[in-house]
Amino acid sequence: MKEMDAFSERVRELMKKNRYSQKQLCELCGVTEAAFSRYMAGVRLPKADTLANLANALGTTSDYLLGRDSRYGYEQLKILLASSKDDLSKNQKDDLMRILMDEYRRQEED
Repeated sequence: MKEMDAFSERVRELMKKNRYSQKQLCELCGVTEAAFSRYMAGVRLPKADTLANLANALGTTSDYLLGRDSRYGYEQLKILLASSKDDLSKNQKDDLMRILMDEYRRQEED
């Protein structure tokens, strides 16, 4: 899969998952809707800083968006959390802890 194809497919998938409209995502990332439309049409890829902003807003990595990485493993999640820990609110951190603790308890019971 070419980078541009992977990019537009994965961005669409994550926008749907995160319930972002194009306008909302553009506002979060500081990109114009016209530029975003060109990215999604496969005319061009975003610059590195815009790509990083899109990845952060969509809760993923630049490599995933570009099709260079097909899955999340422990290392990818660790990097993602470490790089965005300062941007997470206390409630978001609490949610992550709750998810991990629920899974931990479930495994202990099995």
